[in-house]
Amino acid sequence: MNENNQPLSKQCAYCGLYKPLSEFRRRTGKRAKGQSRRGACRDCRKTRAAAAVPAPAPAKKAGPGRPAVQPALPAVAAQPAQVHGTKPAGPKIHSLPERSKEGKAAEPKGKPRTRAMQQGRGPQPRGMKPDPTDISALVPSAKGMILMRGHSDKGRRWHQEIDLELAVTLVREHAAVIVNRRTIRRLYSNKDFRKYILTRDHYTCHFCGAYGDTIDHLLPRAKGGHTTPVNCVCACNECNQSKADRLVEEFMRR
Repeated sequence: MNENNQPLSKQCAYCGLYKPLSEFRRRTGKRAKGQSRRGACRDCRKTRAAAAVPAPAPAKKAGPGRPAVQPALPAVAAQPAQVHGTKPAGPKIHSLPERSKEGKAAEPKGKPRTRAMQQGRGPQPRGMKPDPTDISALVPSAKGMILMRGHSDKGRRWHQEIDLELAVTLVREHAAVIVNRRTIRRLYSNKDFRKYILTRDHYTCHFCGAYGDTIDHLLPRAKGGHTTPVNCVCACNECNQSKADRLVEEFMRR
């Protein structure tokens, strides 16, 4: 039966009479479909609601020689008024067990105690920052590596791991400084390093004294040289090309 063919009346579940659907409440939830109604009519609902409210007890009439007895007040009204600064008497309802004062005082406020503090050792003091040029402060990792970090020409940061020997060379030849015992920082990017060498040598070739705008390694990189301020000089294009990977002594004896 669809919604259009449903009856316009319904039998009450309490009085058993058929009454219009307007006398019943609509259903809610999963059973609220079409003209579905609840089981009790309006009159039965009022009757059940009136029966659920208890009637007040009548006061006893005063007889000869005795006063009228009033009905007892509820337990809440019989309690004494609360005095300012005191707690009302009576058992606590739904109260959690209180912690002992000794246990509460044992816990410090703020940061929790560490294991070192519990054992009485106190916080471990940090060591002093090493000198930026003290190569004896470098301590390699378990793999024998030192972390080197720097920045590119566009300002992006980078980092890589190098061996201890290379880290010592870079610090000794003023290309890097020590940040901590396991980390060094490269001082120049490629563009900044080129500008620094040319400015330092006043754009003058180290070999012939002419104008120079290139950088040459005194100890070639093919023979173990590195790009550091100590190992690099300004050179003209002709000297740089002719020197190639030869040592300075070999090039000057030509």
